Amino acid sequence: MPEDQKAPHNEGKTSFFIQQQLVSRAKKTFLQLVALFKNATIYPAAHPFLLGSAEQVLIGLDDLFARKSEAAYHFIAGELYFETFSVPLEEQLSQAVENIIGKGIGGITFLQGLKRDELVAFAYLQARPVSAPPGESDMAALLSQAGITRIKLHKVVPGGVQTRARGEGGEKTATEIYLEGVDVVKEIIHSAQIGKAINVRKMHSLIHDVVDNVLDNRDALVGLSSIKFYDAYTFAHSLNVAILSTALGSYLSFEKAQIASLGIAGLLHDIGKVNIPLAIINKPDFLNDSEWDIVKRHPMEGALILSGLPGVGRSALVTAFEHHQHFDLKGYPQAEGEGGVVPVHPFSRIVAIADAYDALTSLRVYFKIPRPPDEAVKILLNQRGTAFDPVLVKSFVNMVGIFPIGTLLRLNTGETGLVIRQTRDLLRPRVLLLTTFDGSEKEEVSLVEMDGGGYKRSAIGTVDPNLLTVDVSRYFK
Repeated sequence: MPEDQKAPHNEGKTSFFIQQQLVSRAKKTFLQLVALFKNATIYPAAHPFLLGSAEQVLIGLDDLFARKSEAAYHFIAGELYFETFSVPLEEQLSQAVENIIGKGIGGITFLQGLKRDELVAFAYLQARPVSAPPGESDMAALLSQAGITRIKLHKVVPGGVQTRARGEGGEKTATEIYLEGVDVVKEIIHSAQIGKAINVRKMHSLIHDVVDNVLDNRDALVGLSSIKFYDAYTFAHSLNVAILSTALGSYLSFEKAQIASLGIAGLLHDIGKVNIPLAIINKPDFLNDSEWDIVKRHPMEGALILSGLPGVGRSALVTAFEHHQHFDLKGYPQAEGEGGVVPVHPFSRIVAIADAYDALTSLRVYFKIPRPPDEAVKILLNQRGTAFDPVLVKSFVNMVGIFPIGTLLRLNTGETGLVIRQTRDLLRPRVLLLTTFDGSEKEEVSLVEMDGGGYKRSAIGTVDPNLLTVDVSRYFK
């Protein structure tokens, strides 16, 4: 990775590939743990098959203990994390995570020195029928009574559409970060327009808040990015691209320092447009060839602006220059190095996807009717391998879903649902049922729920919030 992605205190030294190996080992060990839980419902404690299953978990944990004296798994909003790294979920894992959360457990930390007897005893406790209501304290008490000291449990982190409120430490909510972010982008663009120095401190502070919030609750800021502001498109677009890019970086298990660099790159990707005449930028009709040639200069203009800006890493400059070059290198501007065509930087590929997705779903001067999020996803999928990196598109779609957060769905029951979280089935997200359309609704349901051998609810289409006069932003404040 580029030098500017290295964090202080060695935070950014682990390469992406080493991280992926760690995530892979953590996933394999968790699968073995899930198998142990299942075996505890079938076999007696002394059965060789059960004991062998426990030994496999211990071998996996020993591998993880090689770097730290503990191995911590967290379950947040139906997702699995090992330490701070997101672990990709298939249906088997997703169901296992939901079952564990249903027992009131929000995380499990295994301490070095864990013995087989403790692990087997924990598996039997986990296999017990769920209490009503479940509670983390119940399981913690059972562990203590059983003398299990090298397994620690953590509380469930509340999910739902509500973003976190200010805590004792004065943490900002997702809404506060978003609104402040729009103001910061306005200031950055205005400064660039008049040739004034950009306030780099404010920019880094904003991205720090964005990254922390994305790592804490990715759905909240991604949900806010789905709310479109026609009058402030230029400002909100840059912020949305930063949010979507950091969210994808988090989903791909980038380290925090790398996610921050990616956020800066997303925020500044279009800075070169300040040197394009407003008459062209705001033209409501299609551009002619000469006007389009002027617009295509903005990547080079952006790279020039950022090349003289202290406090901005090289990756932001490269992304500003490359984000329209396309995965197949048939975009603009065309660039060749000494050895031929220069490959596009991974950050540029990520920002290109976030840029296109937000543009497709936004109101703009020349495009008065935005595409529904599910249609934008289809366009990204159709352009895999040409405009966009196919692997990153797949990861992006897995992250936002076929029906992204903030989408209004028409259900086969006649109800209207607001997508608030993805599930293991990308066509069946978790939704908030809207009845009063005033932001006060609380009933959440999953479209994965079954009833009598069939699905209880299914999406049959999307709904334009403007047609229902629904202020979606109410549900993300």
